[in-house]
Amino acid sequence: ADRSTLGRWLFALKPASWPKLLVPAALGQAIGIDDAGRVSFAGLALGALFVVCDVVFVVTLNDWGDRQVDAVKRRMFPETSEKTIPDGILPGGALLLAGAAAGLAALAVAGVASVALDRPLAVPLVLAALALFCAYTLPPLRLNYRGGGELLEMLGVGVVLPAVSAYFQCGHVTSASSVVLLGFVPLA
Repeated sequence: ADRSTLGRWLFALKPASWPKLLVPAALGQAIGIDDAGRVSFAGLALGALFVVCDVVFVVTLNDWGDRQVDAVKRRMFPETSEKTIPDGILPGGALLLAGAAAGLAALAVAGVASVALDRPLAVPLVLAALALFCAYTLPPLRLNYRGGGELLEMLGVGVVLPAVSAYFQCGHVTSASSVVLLGFVPLA
């Protein structure tokens, strides 16, 4: 494995996992485009920037939040794939800082969208999306470990992320086009 600083961060950012959030975000953009009847390139760009910040927020803080469980997994199953913090690829503090910075950046993107695109709900929606993930993996709730993780993941990936992306695109959280989420939510 590449042990350069860049290689360590690429490992921690897990680019192969990004489609799990990029696809719902793209679906939300498509719903927004269908609703508006046109493409807002600014909405597309800010929506894409938000989802990249969101992905970094999720993958870094998920590793930080799961560090103790990952350490147990490594002891129990040493032949399995490497874990970012337990295997010393990056320190926990660096992931916590990167996750916090990504969350603040996502809120900043929402702030820009609220002004530049006249999307007054952008900041509260992004804050709700970030809080949903925090409830999933971070103390005190850590619902991923208490039986609520699958439902939160379904809500976050299947509903909230597409809704935020649609809102960035067209200024509406729901529309007639949102009916496609009925099929998408169970897949999430």
